[in-house]
Amino acid sequence: MWCARLIQELLKRLCQMLAALITSSAQRLRILVSCFRRFVTKIRGQLKHNTSVAQCDTVATVASTSSAWCPQVTSLLPLHDRRAATSTPDSNVAIVTASSTPHYDMPNASVPQQANSPQTFFVPFTPGDVSRYKNRPFVDTSLTYDPLPVRKRHFPNQSCPWLTDGGWEPYVHPEGALYLYHDTGSRRTYTEANIDENVFRALDGCVGMLHADLLRDDSGDIGTDDIELVVQLTIEQTGVYCQYYFVDHKARILFWLHDPKKVAESLFSALQGVYDPSHMGYALEEEYWVHCERYPNHKMNRMKLVKELRELVMHASAETITSDSSLSPFDADELSRILELINHLHENVGDDISPHSIFVIARFMQYFARAKFFNFCGLPCARLDADKSIYRDDTGFHLLTGSLSFALEAMLFWAPRARLKDLQKVWVDDAVIMPRWKDFNRNLMAEWTGITIYSTVMLAVDISFLAVPNVYIGQSQSIGVIATYLSIIFITGSLIISLLLARQNQKYGYESADKATEFLSNISGTLFGMKGLATVHSLPYAMLMWGMVYFAIALLYNVFKSHTIAMLASVVSGCTVVVMFISWFLWTGKIRQLLLLHNASD
Repeated sequence: MWCARLIQELLKRLCQMLAALITSSAQRLRILVSCFRRFVTKIRGQLKHNTSVAQCDTVATVASTSSAWCPQVTSLLPLHDRRAATSTPDSNVAIVTASSTPHYDMPNASVPQQANSPQTFFVPFTPGDVSRYKNRPFVDTSLTYDPLPVRKRHFPNQSCPWLTDGGWEPYVHPEGALYLYHDTGSRRTYTEANIDENVFRALDGCVGMLHADLLRDDSGDIGTDDIELVVQLTIEQTGVYCQYYFVDHKARILFWLHDPKKVAESLFSALQGVYDPSHMGYALEEEYWVHCERYPNHKMNRMKLVKELRELVMHASAETITSDSSLSPFDADELSRILELINHLHENVGDDISPHSIFVIARFMQYFARAKFFNFCGLPCARLDADKSIYRDDTGFHLLTGSLSFALEAMLFWAPRARLKDLQKVWVDDAVIMPRWKDFNRNLMAEWTGITIYSTVMLAVDISFLAVPNVYIGQSQSIGVIATYLSIIFITGSLIISLLLARQNQKYGYESADKATEFLSNISGTLFGMKGLATVHSLPYAMLMWGMVYFAIALLYNVFKSHTIAMLASVVSGCTVVVMFISWFLWTGKIRQLLLLHNASD
């Protein structure tokens, strides 16, 4: 009795000590958080002060310059961070300053540079880098509408009231985004509308410089009617960054006036062995169609485009129907729906202005151009089957290889090997085959759903088996009881893992091609590689099989405890027949696998 009281007293004092310690720790943590907040507030105040001083210096410098294309500028809006300069180790950016030798002679319609003016950097970039979907501005709730005038029938877009002259006009994208387009003379230029007037004036000056440089270095093979320019201005403390690219609609290509080293790395680094100009042209053609999708108000020969798109879709449909290794970026159902859309496009082909039609055509054309680039179209090493790699086999070291891999596969009933083969048909040369990825996830969902049902049934069978009078639960050392408990544990684990994997697959399995590529790329770059993912996917099946094995052990143990000759003979004969059929199935499957390997080697 006194021992219980002593223990109770010790526990009480221990709780008091812990409560005091937690209280003091909380007070110290509160003091530290308060000090940290004061420190952050002080640092922010200093940063804001330094930024305002830098902006004032920039404003004073830029406001002192003027030209036909760039009136006085009082403030500039920073957008993106692009580091590049020709005078630095990075040769991807051209610098225009008065203190250094310019890359080209200054045209009349340009921003004159003074000794204390900010440096101007011309940075090549691609349509995918346009900041339309990033850092979108929020709605200003302080603004309100004016009283609605009587008999007012025209409601123009006044979000850019400073577009009074100069040839710039606002355009609305089919998705709803607002962008600006200059369609006067040879200065066909696009830019995003999420800028203010001062940034726009500075950007207009950079546009004049780029067009003047294009005309000055023109070799005569460029038609100005087919050339468009896209610009995006970025302001940093180190200078003014003018990101740009030119578009040639006749050649369906992008080009730049300065060294596009960073652009080439971003476009071609996804594949190894890119060297042929025609192969690189497919990557640039894909970016061209991305541009047409972002800015679809260019007058194009839509009749020709619709016919070309129909030819591509018809060939892809025929290949998908007749071949299991089609290179089409769409499955059969998607291709049939695309053909239906093309028929509707053909009905509207006579309209003069149809940005929606151009948007639809460009969206599909970029997928076919991307497929040609990833499949090395037109080269001797071109991929002809979707599941065949164009590179030599990887002989590097992986953790799940050798004897360890064989032992793990044997423990999991060789399920990871079959799952790995399915993954290798989906993830080929670090690129995901989207139609097969969708079928792969659909089959996984069906398998895991079936395993969930089987696991539920087996769990009920195990629990019912423990209620059989011949199974004595009180004998905890009984082999039958232990095997039944192990069966329940494995089947419960299979049920839980199936539910978790099914939920994850519903959430992430049907993502876009980019998300699927990112997911599989991260998995393949780990220590275990794709074999680790195959092992995880095969766990529900393997644990269900182990649950059935342990249940069979428990059942046979309780049967063989009987001394009845008739029962033993019937059970042994039944087990013999079952084992023979299972062995026969495994043997025929092994022979079939060897035949497939022999045919593949031939």
